[in-house]
Amino acid sequence: MIRVRRRQRQHQGRGMGGKSEQLRKLLGDGETKQQESLREVQAKFAWLEGSAVKDAKGHRPDHQDYDPRTVSVPQQIFQKLSDSQKQYWTVKRFYRDVILFFKVGKFYELYEDDAQIGHDVLQWRMTITGVGHCRQVGCPESGIDEAVARLTAAGFKVGRMEQMETALEAKAARGPKATIRRELTRVHTPATATGAVGTDAVHLLALCESPEDDLGHSSAMGLTSQSDRVQFGIAFLDAAAGRFYIGSASDDAGRANLGAILMQVAPREILVARGQLSQATLRALASPPSPTQLSPVNLGSEFPDPTLFAGDPKALQGKLGGLQLAPGLSSSAAPEALAALAALKSHLARMHAEGELATKAQAVVPYEMYASALRMDGPTLGNLELLAGADGGVEGSLLGRLDTCASPGGRRLLRRWLCRPLRSIPDIEARLDAVETLAAQPEVVGELRAGMKALGDLERCLGRVRNAVQAPSAGLPNWALEQMQRRRLSALASAVTAVKGAVEVLAMLQPDAQASALLAQAASHAGVRNQGAWTTLQDIQDSLVYGATAASGTSKGSKKERAQASAAPTLSQALLASAVDLTQEDEEQAHRQAEVTATTELIDSFQQHANIWDAIEEAVSTVDVLMGFAAFPTTADGPTCRPVLVPATGAEAVLHLEQLWHPCAVAGAGGAIVPNDLLLGGRGGDAQHHPRSLLLTGPNMGGKSTLLRATCAAVILAQMGCYVPAAAARLCPADRIFTRLGAQDRIMSGESTFLVECNEAAAVLRHATPDSLVVLDELGRGTSTFDGYAIAHAVLGHLSSRIDCRLLFATHYHPLTGEFEGDPRVALGHMAALVGPAQGQDSSAGSADGITFLYQMRSGACPRSYGLEVARLAGIPSPVVDMATKVGFQLEHRLQGIFTSATGRAGGTLTDQEAGTLQALRHALSPTISNSNLIQAWKSLQSAAVAS
Repeated sequence: MIRVRRRQRQHQGRGMGGKSEQLRKLLGDGETKQQESLREVQAKFAWLEGSAVKDAKGHRPDHQDYDPRTVSVPQQIFQKLSDSQKQYWTVKRFYRDVILFFKVGKFYELYEDDAQIGHDVLQWRMTITGVGHCRQVGCPESGIDEAVARLTAAGFKVGRMEQMETALEAKAARGPKATIRRELTRVHTPATATGAVGTDAVHLLALCESPEDDLGHSSAMGLTSQSDRVQFGIAFLDAAAGRFYIGSASDDAGRANLGAILMQVAPREILVARGQLSQATLRALASPPSPTQLSPVNLGSEFPDPTLFAGDPKALQGKLGGLQLAPGLSSSAAPEALAALAALKSHLARMHAEGELATKAQAVVPYEMYASALRMDGPTLGNLELLAGADGGVEGSLLGRLDTCASPGGRRLLRRWLCRPLRSIPDIEARLDAVETLAAQPEVVGELRAGMKALGDLERCLGRVRNAVQAPSAGLPNWALEQMQRRRLSALASAVTAVKGAVEVLAMLQPDAQASALLAQAASHAGVRNQGAWTTLQDIQDSLVYGATAASGTSKGSKKERAQASAAPTLSQALLASAVDLTQEDEEQAHRQAEVTATTELIDSFQQHANIWDAIEEAVSTVDVLMGFAAFPTTADGPTCRPVLVPATGAEAVLHLEQLWHPCAVAGAGGAIVPNDLLLGGRGGDAQHHPRSLLLTGPNMGGKSTLLRATCAAVILAQMGCYVPAAAARLCPADRIFTRLGAQDRIMSGESTFLVECNEAAAVLRHATPDSLVVLDELGRGTSTFDGYAIAHAVLGHLSSRIDCRLLFATHYHPLTGEFEGDPRVALGHMAALVGPAQGQDSSAGSADGITFLYQMRSGACPRSYGLEVARLAGIPSPVVDMATKVGFQLEHRLQGIFTSATGRAGGTLTDQEAGTLQALRHALSPTISNSNLIQAWKSLQSAAVAS
């Protein structure tokens, strides 16, 4: 219901108005005043609705260049607006994608579409009034910060049009009818939040794409159709940490590396050049692994062509403004990455955030997806549930299981380590040594953990200082200047306190004879005696204390008091230097300017040693993660061990795990986790090679997928430098892990389950090496029985014989076991189950109607998949299962008859090709295949037999 604020009508209270309105309602004649006002507003703003809307350049929504971020205000409408209305719509027409608060006196107001959002999200009462008699909601200025925070948390961009002068100042400057000057200030977005944004990093990412076969020869932004291989350039901003990253990667049609970028970075917003991405990339962005907003921007003006930066440093600097790239980065970075960075800078300018987030203080550093790291693409990170569990949250993920960090920085570092485990054995051993050292000193760990919890978020504290480097702009009203100054002083004080606390924490790790090299290195950050750095830190802290005392009463104190305060260090001296022998008004103005100058000098002094503060932060986070690794064995539900890493030599690659279990697995039917042994590769006592491929069969729900994931988790943990969930582990570091697990489609991008399977399998076949670990589960099930079996057979054969990588291949195509039974490169294994109630086994706990899952891997092939028994366990009614059993036997009998008929026809002989085809079909038509596929197979075979 819309409440209409209106002038008091004539004749109100005479008793006839209400009755006349009721009579009109009864007669169906006329409408309420609320409805009438709303109808008038809708008609007045019809140019904002549907196909009538135009962007700022006059394009309709169906035009390929339509920009939904802007809106065209009809000239005849604009001319009739008041001066304040023109102020609002002059800004709003270029910021339609931003919820725009308009300051009116002591209130902030939202209009039209924005008012509807305020009504829906904030439950504010709507009126029809305000700028140009329109829908309007609002709040007093005391509630604006909360409103902005709530709307931003809900995913909206939010800006404020502030009054830059008072009414008296406006009249004095421009006459009695002057309109108060208003300007759009900082636009807050979910991807550029710098306040209380939680533990997770929040990222704004720009993505640029070039066809790899024509890099550097044509406009890299000119893709209009799917490209097979492409080069990506990325740049992203962690606004709360005040740091930019840029990098690049090549990719194929499956866009698996793009998926890895999206998983690792988890951006809240992605900037792309409008209409310039390939169809394959658009499909990948249509179903991102985490919620994100895709924001197309204009090519050229907002997202430059990367060829602009090829060998032209001046062009680059002109686009980046004050941003400082790490040494050598401007020449080594891909042009696509530099174009993406320039797009970020342009976007921040539009959001009026470049003065905070794109200054000389924000470091621009390289982001290397896979440098010296175990490579895992997007599907693998998702399939293994490393960062998120089945429900999309951290619960049930390996990240959730390992995260016992005491600091927010430690949690973020743990996530990065999970995405990029190490490959270098010395680096892995150094981490493992540090873990052992910490595990042997529980009392030190307790003190460290308590100290880290008291620190707060050191990385964010340092980021707040980076974001406070820029001095307030000239011309700001006093309230804005004072507000900004409070934020700057608070940021500096928090950072100084946090750094000193971090040094005290790391001092607990003074290296001794037993300390590992990694912990000794971390402790050295506390022992670094850069006299200039520590003197600066102490001077800033003293200045902030004295400055706060002086600032609280400088303009009101006596000259004697001001003279006493002037003996204090830097900040107080600057505040008081221009405050003598001036009028009170001039003195206050001089005081404000002196405070701004002094604060800027202190921040600059602090930032001169930024590399030292960053090193301390990295050391604290590293120790925090290693403490979590040290705690893992004490909280584990099964045996753990320090892994033994041996050099990866391709043909000698080995993976040997004893009593392996999954750290996130739920206990089985017996109430405990069931461990398993696994051996891939290596040599036995007779110097014979063990197969590096395992063909795994067994019933549904029998534990195949858990074993596959447990194997990958053990390798990842080992290469992160953590103890692994096994009694013993010996392995060569893997260069890549590939997975094809679970049945899933991508509806939003128009990809079927089978297409997803083939894309992921294709990436494996193209990129796997002898040092890789490949895990494939139920490959080929998304298509017909014949096609699926053929694909599974071919992929298994190629990976085991041609590539010879460490391979776990789980399947329900049981004829594969017969095909590969004698292959020396392939071992057979199955997850054991008992048919019929096990002795002493309660049928309600993992056993039902004839099947008990043992969750143990044994050698050899499983005779059946026990699909009908699992169907009973799942609750399918017994009559249905009984009928399915009967039909299955009938189909099997008929198929055998067809084979007999086809092979025994006149002449009694078959060609070699016919015999091979029928033999393959006989293998393919196993009774373990689902009934629907059996029927389809039977019809196809029947047709073939008749044709013969």
